[in-house]
Amino acid sequence: MATDKPGIDASMDWLRNQGFTSVKKINHPVDLSVNRNGKRYWIEVKYTEQPESYFGAATITEWECALDNIDSFFFLIANKPNGVDSNSNWRFELIEPREFMKYSTIVPFKINFNLDLVGERKQPQRRTAIQATEQNLRSSMDYFRILRNE
Repeated sequence: MATDKPGIDASMDWLRNQGFTSVKKINHPVDLSVNRNGKRYWIEVKYTEQPESYFGAATITEWECALDNIDSFFFLIANKPNGVDSNSNWRFELIEPREFMKYSTIVPFKINFNLDLVGERKQPQRRTAIQATEQNLRSSMDYFRILRNE
């Protein structure tokens, strides 16, 4: 399973070097909370080891925080081409939500499942996810059709 930990750790150091203070890992609704000149900022770190382009995803929870805090939110691209064990230099870029939107697309809603294959089956814990029901699935499909036709 891929982890953003190297990118988050390196980002925290980089942000401190850029003059941000009170750099804290908060994990929810986004990765980091920082301060600069008395103002609080929200930072969602997107870590990649790809050298030239990056295909990734941001959750609806991350976007909700971005839109609710449009003037104090950044997506932070933390890039270590070819991985942390390579000789490459870290590259960082803070991107405001309105700019990040230009490179983002909304895919058809994806329905995840978590199914125990052994023992008693239990429903997964939900933090931000919505329980799949016939009504919720049909509502998602209907709403996606509306968005797609705009």
